[in-house]
Amino acid sequence: MKKLAVIVLLLAGGLMAGCGDGKKKKKTTTQDTVATEPKTGEVDKSQRTEAEALFQEVKGDNPSIKLEILPFDKNKLPKLMQKYKGKLVNGAHWRDKGGEHWVLLTETGKIEEKKGKTDTSGHLIEEPMVSAEAHAYFWVKKHDSYINYRRDYWIEKCGPFDVLAEFLTKGFSITDVNNNGQAEVTITYKHYCRSDVSPANLTLRMIEAKKMYEMHGTTRLRTGTQADAHVIKSTRKAGTFTQAPATFHTHVNKVWEKVEEEKL
Repeated sequence: MKKLAVIVLLLAGGLMAGCGDGKKKKKTTTQDTVATEPKTGEVDKSQRTEAEALFQEVKGDNPSIKLEILPFDKNKLPKLMQKYKGKLVNGAHWRDKGGEHWVLLTETGKIEEKKGKTDTSGHLIEEPMVSAEAHAYFWVKKHDSYINYRRDYWIEKCGPFDVLAEFLTKGFSITDVNNNGQAEVTITYKHYCRSDVSPANLTLRMIEAKKMYEMHGTTRLRTGTQADAHVIKSTRKAGTFTQAPATFHTHVNKVWEKVEEEKL
């Protein structure tokens, strides 16, 4: 009986020790799990993929990011940006929450598309054709490369008349009027095909990331001296600016006032 009692006590002790080990392991496992989980509201950066990190960087959730205008030197452009049509006449370089950006404005000037033809008596039987183009190239730096993500261009075709397609310096700006960390690029384009004294056409375009607003009109034409000047009033249609924020309206109204007058 004494031997049986000893055996029973030994078995009971073994079972209790086994149960104690099990509880200890469970507690350790629970502690390990809690230690690897981020606290509420925190992000475990070690779990972020490279693509997610890049997205966060480009998205620019940090409200402290402000537009920074950087020096623009047309003679020091990256090699990829040096391929464009026409002559580089203006540009800008800046950094915003979308990264480091450039915009290049180029013009071709007058292009002779087709020469005129005359008959044996010298009479013109086929009119010549000329044209002019203006191009805006948008670039962004991504890691160690450059991406041409947008290109706007205008082509003015004309017969044997005066032709023009050019950007106006007073109508070009890089701003952040709504203070959201994304730059707005304002471009004003003057163009015409005319054979008489008539106003030129104006196109004003404002671009913010993937959003674009545009209005059209004509210049206020002033001829002669101030005393006896003949004036043809300018015109303007709001176009897609009817959908733009109020702060954009204030900005483009000021730009339009700077560029609307044309003197002959």
